[in-house]
Parts: sequence; structure tokens; C-alpha cells
Amino acid sequence: MKTNICLIGFMGSGKSTIAKILSKKLNKKLIEMDEIIIAKTKYNSINEIFDHKGELFFRELEIATAKELNKIEKAIISTGGGVVMNKIIIDYLKQNSLIFYLKTNFSTIKTRLTQDFSRPLFNNLKTAKQLFSLRAPLYEYYSDYQITTDNKTPSQIADKIIEIYNNFLYIQQVNTDENKKE
Repeated sequence: MKTNICLIGFMGSGKSTIAKILSKKLNKKLIEMDEIIIAKTKYNSINEIFDHKGELFFRELEIATAKELNKIEKAIISTGGGVVMNKIIIDYLKQNSLIFYLKTNFSTIKTRLTQDFSRPLFNNLKTAKQLFSLRAPLYEYYSDYQITTDNKTPSQIADKIIEIYNNFLYIQQVNTDENKKE
């Protein structure tokens, strides 16, 4: 039974902000994958991990973290933007999470991240745009639901996710009850 809500999307799509709102409204534990990964290292940020150990090392930590998270229930999980680059990570997350893609157009992301220097993969705008174009179809493919975030408040986005999640739980319960009757 899927009891977690997992948010995926490009950096700057609002995953952390929406996750905090969902955690509060649904009274569920908030899990920031990047924070867990940082805690597993001697570094203070994702930027430092990239600088000192490289992206491959970071992605390996992401896999290990996703494996740990598939045992957690009733949580809101905010992922890093690159989780869709590795199917193993998504497979672990899908085991007990409903995956929501926070779909945000690149111009909105660019506006949000213009002065944010903590995003190592957004330092070069051309490279970031290419990365966005590469990942966008993967977010769509791996998500259970897509929520367009442009021109919506974080609260509106969270409320839509809650509505979909509650409907999903209801259908899941009905199906479970039907199977018990057979």
C-alpha cells in the first residue's frame, strides 16, 4: 500500500516548499533526500559533495538513500532534481510512494534560481536548459501525477496534491476491501 507522497521535478520547481506545506497539512513526516545525503557525508552541502567527490559519488548516495526510504511509511519525500536519471532510485521510491511531478517551465525556474548559487548544475544556463530538456520527459514518464506549478501558489499546488492523494487512498482502500470479499 502506497502511503508516501514523493515529489519530483527540476531544481527550482518548488519541491521543498510544497513538501513542507504537505507535511504540515497532512501531519506526515517531512523527508528531504538531499539533507539525508548531506548528513551521510562530512560535507555541508550538495555543492561541496559535487566539488570534492563528484556527481557519481552523489548519485550512489542517492541510490542508497532511496533504498532506505522504501521502508518508510506515511511521509512526504522531497527528492533532488536528478533522481529520474537513475531508474533504480525511482523503483525504490515507487514501492511505497505516489510520485508527483511538479511541472514547471524553464523560464519560471530561471527566474526563481537566478541568484541561487547553491545549485551546482544551474551555474551554466545553457547546460541547465539542456539538462531540463533531458529530464522533463523522464519526470513525466516516472510520475503517477503531474501538477503544473506555473502561476499557482504553493498552497494551491499542495491542495491539489492532497485532493489527488486522498482520492488515491480511497480507491486503494476500496480495492483492498473488494479483494477481501473474494
